[in-house]
Amino acid sequence: MTASTVTPVLPLLKEGDSGDAVRFLEQLLVSIWWFSRDRYNLIHTEVSFDAKYDSITTQAVREFQENYNRSFPSPDIIVDGIVGEQTWQALGDAIFRATY
Repeated sequence: MTASTVTPVLPLLKEGDSGDAVRFLEQLLVSIWWFSRDRYNLIHTEVSFDAKYDSITTQAVREFQENYNRSFPSPDIIVDGIVGEQTWQALGDAIFRATY
């Protein structure tokens, strides 16, 4: 039997979206806020766990995108308040850096 690689598909998220993927994003943002506040200070906005991608979530994502670009060298991620492939990768990188 050979091993196979499974690549999870993370959805494009933007203001107006809701559901489990948004709740997962909120958990990541809060974790990054908590673990990076003394070292990188990537997020200033408090995000609630309501599974709704609202204007507060958009603001937190923009802050993260801007501060990630400022804190870490290339590649820069697009600052648009939308969570696409680049931002998902940056979120994973940030939580790794903040917790290890």
